[in-house]
Amino acid sequence: MAFEEVCPDRIDLIHKNYRKLCNLLVDVEEWGQVVIISMLTRYARTQFTTPWKEGAEFDENKAFYDSDSEEKKDQTEPKPYVMDPDHRLLLRNTKPLLQSRNTAVVMAVAQLYWHLAPKHEVNIVTKSLVRLLRSHEVQYIVLQNIATMSIQRKQGIFEAFIKSFYVRSTDATHIKTLKQLEILTNLANEANISTILREFQFQTYVKSQDKAFAAATIQAIGRCATNISEVADTCLNGLVLLLSNRDTVVAESIVVIKKLLQTQPTQHSDIIRHMAKLFDNVTVPMARASILWLMGEYCEKVPKIAPDVLRKMAKTFTAEEDIVKLQTVNLAAKLYLTNSKQQTKLLTQYILNLGKYDQNYDIRDRTRFIRQLIVPNEKSGALSKYARRILLAPKPAPVLESAFKRDRFQLGTLSHSLNLKATGYQELPDWPAVAPDQSVRNVEIAEPLREWAPIVGKAKQPKSDDKFYSDDEDKEEEGSDSSASESEDSGSSSSSSSSSSSESSTDSESDSEDDSGSDSPTPQKKKEVSLLDLDDLFSLGSSVSPAPTNSPKPSVFSQSLLSDLEGLSLSNVSSTIQVSTRVCVCVCVCV
Repeated sequence: MAFEEVCPDRIDLIHKNYRKLCNLLVDVEEWGQVVIISMLTRYARTQFTTPWKEGAEFDENKAFYDSDSEEKKDQTEPKPYVMDPDHRLLLRNTKPLLQSRNTAVVMAVAQLYWHLAPKHEVNIVTKSLVRLLRSHEVQYIVLQNIATMSIQRKQGIFEAFIKSFYVRSTDATHIKTLKQLEILTNLANEANISTILREFQFQTYVKSQDKAFAAATIQAIGRCATNISEVADTCLNGLVLLLSNRDTVVAESIVVIKKLLQTQPTQHSDIIRHMAKLFDNVTVPMARASILWLMGEYCEKVPKIAPDVLRKMAKTFTAEEDIVKLQTVNLAAKLYLTNSKQQTKLLTQYILNLGKYDQNYDIRDRTRFIRQLIVPNEKSGALSKYARRILLAPKPAPVLESAFKRDRFQLGTLSHSLNLKATGYQELPDWPAVAPDQSVRNVEIAEPLREWAPIVGKAKQPKSDDKFYSDDEDKEEEGSDSSASESEDSGSSSSSSSSSSSESSTDSESDSEDDSGSDSPTPQKKKEVSLLDLDDLFSLGSSVSPAPTNSPKPSVFSQSLLSDLEGLSLSNVSSTIQVSTRVCVCVCVCV
């Protein structure tokens, strides 16, 4: 949305993101899809060549290598159309959105296919557009787009759904007119014209109380007769039968009959006579003017009826509408040139005198011109010689075309709905003659860079192969462990009282050893030290500096403490006094 508002003409900003937008289009939210599709529609019209070339053959699986003979053949024959892969990518990724529940998304995809897709692929949007007609809120907008599509390309893309455009009694007048006068008439062909005419004439269409709708029905019948010559007589006879109905139907029928008679005037003199008989009962100005025009245009085929009609008009000339007065003056001028009777010339002079003093200046000017043209006098000059060629010249038959022409606006836009250029409307670009370089949409994939992350805790150091203790020491430790395990089994009960006091000193030693040889940054749990470890420690000391057991050692303890220790009753005392003495020494040191 920001791109559409700020810089909608910067197509170059879309190049690198084009394929990404196409692939992510299905995952975008609904109103974002509408904006992106509109943006990509204008982008595609500037970057790809038109797929609507006449006689173009689609060859998307062309071989990569061709022989020399094929190359020479291609120089003489037109090359088949090969759709750009990015063009096909856009069409392929937007096709699933035709099933969207959002009406705006379906309309956006429909207009994209209408403006970008080949003609033989546009048919896939018809079913989705017909589905939208169920919603009364958007029915008129959808019908406007369908009417434009049916007018521009009459390949019958909606023929399979022709019954969906039949008028219902609950439809509004503008919906009925759009369905019938525009869509059904454009879909009519030799195969279904009988069904459409039966729907028009024998249903309640022409008998509707809605005068505008009844008049539109008659116009639709006239357009069918003009477009399909095989049913012209059938339509004309049906319109003549409608002349016995009320004024609105009769008046519109006369106007349509007047246009149809111009295509085959020689075969329908009876219809002209029948219409002249109804002239007195017709009150609609346009219908009366149409009958007068027919009388004057084919006055030579009805030489007895036309002067009588002019006589009736001379009586009511001053009370008629302006359009009827102008056709009366034309009828009088043509009868003056074709009918040599004196009565006819007198009626012409009388009507010209009435028009000379009329209040409308158009009628006064027309009367003055006709008098100088048909009545010879000294002031008429040489123009009177060409009066017959001017007034009785053969006139081309009118073509009944649809007035609903909105092909200059993009489908689905506000300008298309209003049939005028709204503020902010952007014209749809034309197809380029030569496709621009498609490499601008290529995206270079860069190698991912390693992201730097701070190391939490202590960095691990490579472990060294050197052992903390030498091999000789390890062997000595293993020997001391075996000897200490025997002593531990015999004195486990006596050393249990001093284990708690020795844990703190041993833990400190073990922690220092762990810190020096530990590679992990995380702190380790304190290792529980048993009496076996204490024995290993003392055995290690004894192995390093052995001392004779019989030699007396100086006592570092007071006599009172020794006496207290001797008084303790210890069970399972080892015969070796050295171990118990060492344990006691350690307890005392810790205390």
